[in-house]
Amino acid sequence: MSTIDYDAWAKKYDNTRGASPSVLRPLREALGAPNGRSLLDIGGGTGNYSVALGEAGFRVDHCDPSAGMVQRAASKMGPTVVADGQHLPFRESAFDCAVAIKVMNHVPDWPRFFAEAHRILRGGPLVLVHATRETMRANWITHYIPTIGKQERFRPEAETAQQLRAAGFTRVEVGHMHYDDIVDGSAQALKSFPEAFLDDSRIMNTSLLSREPPETLTPSLAAIRRDHASGRLQEIIARYEPLVRKYGDGSVFAAWP
Repeated sequence: MSTIDYDAWAKKYDNTRGASPSVLRPLREALGAPNGRSLLDIGGGTGNYSVALGEAGFRVDHCDPSAGMVQRAASKMGPTVVADGQHLPFRESAFDCAVAIKVMNHVPDWPRFFAEAHRILRGGPLVLVHATRETMRANWITHYIPTIGKQERFRPEAETAQQLRAAGFTRVEVGHMHYDDIVDGSAQALKSFPEAFLDDSRIMNTSLLSREPPETLTPSLAAIRRDHASGRLQEIIARYEPLVRKYGDGSVFAAWP
């Protein structure tokens, strides 16, 4: 599995990435009424969700460990901070609530991340959206690239909830989201629109697929495209539908201190 140069990725990230209504709906529901509450977008990338949540009425601060991502975000929303979620440069109880969208699968030290999030929050919640072991089981892409679903970075939902409680969050709720749009261009969104797998530029603008070595990805994409042309892909996708109904396209965690 290759690593990603996020500073370089920032230059093309927004070619296919935006704030998905499918993600914003459960985010807004979990966060509650904006009412001018302060919110930290941890690992906020190029700021797409920061901008959307600001437009919804939150007072949003943004941080990301990539200087390139932060530069792109700053062009949309003003000053932001280069900071890793495991070492947040904010005082205790600085924010009413926080979000981390598609971040946790890239974080090495979960206990440190959750401890930092707990430290900077007042009432909460902290809302996480990410792929879990369960949602990866529901992803038909794993039929073609089985090694993806076995990656340790995709952890069971129960482990995420347990680690949140261990960090001091006293109330943890778990739900699921389903994509009905392709706005954020993630692999989880693309799987609901299989015709997108005919477009190399869109596919390679995802962290899930761009991490795969060419010797794995090239034949896998060729197989997907052959099955798309023959109609077999729809049969494969149908096999995963019961799991999609159960686990969705992403897990949503809301945790209160």
